[in-house]
Amino acid sequence: MRYLLQRTRLQHLIRHRNGYLALAGCAMGLNILLVILLFSMIGREKIVVVPPEIQKSFWVTSSKVSPEYLSEMVMFLNSLYLNVTPSNAAMQHTVLLHYVDPSVYEKIKVQLITMQDRLKKEHVTLSFQPSHIKVDNQKLMAEVSGDLQYTVGSILLTPRPVIYHWGFNYQQGRLRITSFPEEKQNV
Repeated sequence: MRYLLQRTRLQHLIRHRNGYLALAGCAMGLNILLVILLFSMIGREKIVVVPPEIQKSFWVTSSKVSPEYLSEMVMFLNSLYLNVTPSNAAMQHTVLLHYVDPSVYEKIKVQLITMQDRLKKEHVTLSFQPSHIKVDNQKLMAEVSGDLQYTVGSILLTPRPVIYHWGFNYQQGRLRITSFPEEKQNV
């Protein structure tokens, strides 16, 4: 009798153990599945941003930016660089330097200081009216064309057509300027 009672209890305990093992196995399998899904989703998230002063909504991911974002940033940076007077050039260019890649920071800083000195020495004011922008968000490049207007003292000079080629890199959620050479347009 005692033997049957112990055997029944043992079978009962084995059934409970097997049930809990099956439950733990299912939980472990679900955890592994969740980890796999989590790793497959890395880099796929998009953040939709609609700032109050920008005309279009845009998105950024961990490795890409939308063409709208690149276009809006280029227009903002272009304005900081080319809509300057002798009195505000230093401030505008200081803000522009916040967006420069560290690898080219010193080179661009020297270029901006030279431009500021020239503006003060010659009493020149610059104004840029963009007419066309072409962006390539895969290569993180943008081309802005328009007319660059010089004012020397109070004399308005003839606008000069120019094209600026903006180059960027995008790392850790930050878009940084790597270059912005000027190309004169042939008219």
